[in-house]
Amino acid sequence: MSGYIETDNRLSVSQAPEQEEMQELALQELLLQAPPESAAPQDIIKWAADTFRPHAAASCSFGGAGGMVIAHMLARCAPDIPLLFIDTGFLFPETYALRDSLIAKYGLRVINIVPSLTPEEQASRYGDKLWERDPDLCCTLRKVIPMQNALYGLKAWITSLRRDQSPTRKNTRVYEIHRFPDGQMTLKVNPLANWRREEVWDYIISQDIPYNPLLNRGYRSLGCTHCTQDCSSCPAELQDERAGRWAGRNKTECGLHTFSKQIDRLSRLDQ
Repeated sequence: MSGYIETDNRLSVSQAPEQEEMQELALQELLLQAPPESAAPQDIIKWAADTFRPHAAASCSFGGAGGMVIAHMLARCAPDIPLLFIDTGFLFPETYALRDSLIAKYGLRVINIVPSLTPEEQASRYGDKLWERDPDLCCTLRKVIPMQNALYGLKAWITSLRRDQSPTRKNTRVYEIHRFPDGQMTLKVNPLANWRREEVWDYIISQDIPYNPLLNRGYRSLGCTHCTQDCSSCPAELQDERAGRWAGRNKTECGLHTFSKQIDRLSRLDQ
């Protein structure tokens, strides 16, 4: 099924500690059969899809270059696995256009996830321009809660995180067991964790993959229009791949990749 399906928030149910432990042990056992962390990203994606479908999904913002690589590999390796797309209501027109063009080009199964409040309802309840007064709350309402609810019941979450994107992501691993606030255990799969930026762009160019044109106009990272600026005038040493987000604030992550707690593990994959 290609195209996109729209869904809103749903409440998740907390789990008992014994359920959490059983889920963690089950994931640890499955990881013994996983490709090593040095394996090709395509092999990692295929293993995750084959092992966890129909309880697996990937996420893509249609902003960063890495997401385009994941979307392309998913279309080739596991086209039935859905792509979760958080539509905050504040994204760039170019982002929506890219989403639609990749759906048409690759037949992606995109699930369009929207917050429970429209922008107008949020302004009425919390005041106008919440992103200026409390960007963390704005991100929580428009990104984190919708994603957390979309992931409810899933066993594997495939992302495009890489270690070289920013200092906050330098410890990213290919396989990570995460506990969500409701106690759910999910395997977070980051197939590109070992890749460098140059490898991402080499792949995009070699495979002729469309990408967000704003990346050619000085933007390094793309999120909501209100909290993203181009970095064409920034010093090169300050331009990691998260540059331009929440400029002037001590904030580098929206919370999508920090709301869950990573669980320590020991396995042959560490080697």
